[in-house]
Amino acid sequence: MWTWPQTLPLIQHQSIPLITSLLVAFTPATSPLRGPTAALLFALACSVQFNAQTYLAGTRISGPIAATCWISVLNAVDLLVLSRFSFCSETATTTITTTSSASSISSITTDSNGSNGVISANGTTKEKTTPKHPSNTTSTSTSTSSNALKKYLSALSLTFNFRRIATPHQIHCLPRPATTSKTHFLLTSTLKLLVAVCLVQLSTLETSDEYLTRAVAKLPLEPKTILFPFLGGHPGARNLWLRVLFTVSFGVVCRASVVAGYTLPAVLGVGLEVYGVEMWPDVDGGLVEGWSVGRFWGLAWHQTLRQVLTTNADFLASVLRISPSWRRYFRLVFAFTVSGVVHLLMDVGFGVSIEKSGALLFFVLQVLGIVLETVVVVVSAPVRDRMPLWMRRGVGYAWVAAFMVWTAPVWINPILVQLYSDGVRMMSPFLGFGGWDI
Repeated sequence: MWTWPQTLPLIQHQSIPLITSLLVAFTPATSPLRGPTAALLFALACSVQFNAQTYLAGTRISGPIAATCWISVLNAVDLLVLSRFSFCSETATTTITTTSSASSISSITTDSNGSNGVISANGTTKEKTTPKHPSNTTSTSTSTSSNALKKYLSALSLTFNFRRIATPHQIHCLPRPATTSKTHFLLTSTLKLLVAVCLVQLSTLETSDEYLTRAVAKLPLEPKTILFPFLGGHPGARNLWLRVLFTVSFGVVCRASVVAGYTLPAVLGVGLEVYGVEMWPDVDGGLVEGWSVGRFWGLAWHQTLRQVLTTNADFLASVLRISPSWRRYFRLVFAFTVSGVVHLLMDVGFGVSIEKSGALLFFVLQVLGIVLETVVVVVSAPVRDRMPLWMRRGVGYAWVAAFMVWTAPVWINPILVQLYSDGVRMMSPFLGFGGWDI
């Protein structure tokens, strides 16, 4: 049974997108209220972080609540201050169209390109129109209320549309919908949801399991020991096997949780005809796309943070006057550093101290991996070009797997130990099979 203090961070967490949507719906793109509101949402996220650590300690949701509230703040900064989405325009009417009997965004106001006109979902500017004024006062009032509700619901939909699907700011490399058939979409998505839930259940274990206890006790926590096991006295096939199993288990649970969290609202939204199928492309491009570290994070893993990180990075780069030739590298460093900070705050929400968290180090190491593989690709071009495609891809998959097994324990080991100490059902190295001594 949830108590009032436990529900407080949940209420605060949900209020961030609700407030963001309010301003997107009813304030002009250049409104002076937007900057202070973004600052207020930042302060609210600080409160969520504190209350999640205080009242939700030792629960599964404490970490995700802490992390996603900061993602919501980054999203709010993009919507309100950087891209400046708005459904409010003094000289234009915002229209709402329907797709599969559902309201969807047909036009928005944005001044990200210096224009305050109404921009349609395909990026073309619509002509400004003057709203008609019916003579009947009651009819006008009802129409105004209905239009205001539609505006807010569309703004709320946009706020949760992190990839900006069907807007001029839609991310690049968006996976194409596998089908346009509603029935086929619902069947495949429901199956995908069930598989994801089953994978989470099979890949987790109660902390009372004696084999799990002995496995967790063997996990090193010092970054030096994890990254350089031969220097820290942790070499050997058994420790390598333990590292591989926990890394795979953690990855399976994280990916299945992301897929389930995305697919459930997709099934509900399309099933209830609130959205069309085209608004719910896959959450990622699939693991088969991840034959390099860069492609793994850009295509194979979820793309939720891509837009909010890119816009914030580009804004900061312009403020710092970084030359265009270096902006790509700045964006790379910024994206992984901010991701590291967000996941560090998630770790803190789980109860891991800042000093023990390896999230920031893990994500910064991804930059090293991308730079390293880029150099290797350039240097090895003469040899690589003579290799068949399947061999190049195979080498790439092996490289990504090895790099993740090397770097991931820096981040996940402190989380695993903390979950175990809190008695929370956690990732199992046995992957649904009976336990054994590793």
